[in-house]
Amino acid sequence: MYNLQNRSGKKEFVVTQLTMAVLVLVLAGCGTSKDAPAASASVAASTPLEAASPNAQTARASKHATSTAHASSSSGGSAMPNTGLILTQMHQTNLMEIELSKMAEQKAASSEVRAYANQLVQDHTNVDRMVVAMAQDSGTNLKNGAEAHQAGRHETAREKELERKLKSVQGADFDRLFLKETSADHDKLIAKLQQDKQNTSDEELETLIEKVIPVLEQHRELAQILMKKEQA
Repeated sequence: MYNLQNRSGKKEFVVTQLTMAVLVLVLAGCGTSKDAPAASASVAASTPLEAASPNAQTARASKHATSTAHASSSSGGSAMPNTGLILTQMHQTNLMEIELSKMAEQKAASSEVRAYANQLVQDHTNVDRMVVAMAQDSGTNLKNGAEAHQAGRHETAREKELERKLKSVQGADFDRLFLKETSADHDKLIAKLQQDKQNTSDEELETLIEKVIPVLEQHRELAQILMKKEQA
């Protein structure tokens, strides 16, 4: 009798233990199933939140604006000058400076002004070689393209005006006028190239402008020094 009760008690104990184990597994499973959707929802929600954040929107808007501006400039839009136009303007300016400096080599009364004019010819010739090389790489037609026509009209008119002024004076008057106009032209050219550098997204063009500006600044400084000597 005792044995039967003992076996019955053991059986009930085992059943109880199994029941408790099943309950633990069920509860654990329920807890996991409840947590999993929450975690999934959190991960899924991270993308919309990131997309809707002000920083993300600003970054995308900025990138889009930059791309749009670059595309506009590449297609010749009015937003900012494209690489071809800037190169053509630089080329036309170099040609003008070379021609006027050659005139100064012949007409200047001062040997220092003649030497300065010779330096201008050499430097602008070297700068123009870099401009032409980049134009060839970028497929820009410096002579017959649309950019050449647009830039050429302005520079031709400016060159003719300066030629007329310089031809009308002689000796020391020529020296003073040449130095004054050269200084003013280089001042304007430096400011324009600095603006072009800020506007462009072309890294090669930026590098070229960074090389050219110090040369132009030296030209301007020398012109101002010689002007002071002429006035003394």
